[in-house]
Amino acid sequence: MSIKRILCPLYGSASDAASLTMGLSLAKRFHAQADILFVRPNPTDALPYLGEGISGPVVEDIIETARKAADSAEDQCRKEAEEAARAAGVEITDEVRADAATARMRIKSGRAVDVIAGESRLADLVIVADAGARDQASGPNALETCMLAEGRPVLLAPQQAPADVGASVVIGWDESGEAANAITAAMPFLVSAEKVTIVCVDEDGVSDAPGARALQEYLALHTVTAEIHLVPEDNRNTGEVLLAEATNLQGDLLVMGGYSHSRLRELVLGGVTRHIRSHATIPVLMAH
Repeated sequence: MSIKRILCPLYGSASDAASLTMGLSLAKRFHAQADILFVRPNPTDALPYLGEGISGPVVEDIIETARKAADSAEDQCRKEAEEAARAAGVEITDEVRADAATARMRIKSGRAVDVIAGESRLADLVIVADAGARDQASGPNALETCMLAEGRPVLLAPQQAPADVGASVVIGWDESGEAANAITAAMPFLVSAEKVTIVCVDEDGVSDAPGARALQEYLALHTVTAEIHLVPEDNRNTGEVLLAEATNLQGDLLVMGGYSHSRLRELVLGGVTRHIRSHATIPVLMAH
């Protein structure tokens, strides 16, 4: 798999800088298109929640205020995208070029999560900025929908996103289909990484890891040399262990499966994906 289109949704918020930095950097690295997307919310979407008895002038004021807010956010996104592209040395153009790094800026209207999900279907990678830096109603739903409903790999960009990603890659391996899909999606990073480490976490402590050795052999077929690192859980959340090990190994990209359990179970009992989303300080590539 190659990476040729990278979807970078913008929201007119502080987290946009991370999306732009990451998306444009990866576009240059893979000679890809950074597809920068801003979704204008429909002002009338809020009206059904206002209840009955609201006067016409009040409704019009609400719609006008929402329209002005959308105009302001759109202008901000355009300006930031142009500045970031100029700084990265990437041309913003609608022309399709398979052998050069480019960016395009698009504006669409609708419910953000639905539009982003639809646009993700023809993207090789979707960048979602740090959920803590953005409206919880938009970020988490976009990540979940792109990954779970549309089956697209997602790159979670932390608030302080590095310009370069993938020199030292850490793989969280639990032999699940989700983790295998994440590895397939991450292969363009893995084949060019200087260091790749397979991390296996076990609640009872790991003494043997045939599954990790099988992955090691598989990666070798793709010319990727990987080390195996076995780690006990020690009554910690697996996500906590993975992040700690990624830090210890000086990793700059964590690759893992997302939502191996249902979202309801993650919500009620806590889960690896939820912990990673809330605490990651390095980019995380996830797939379902």
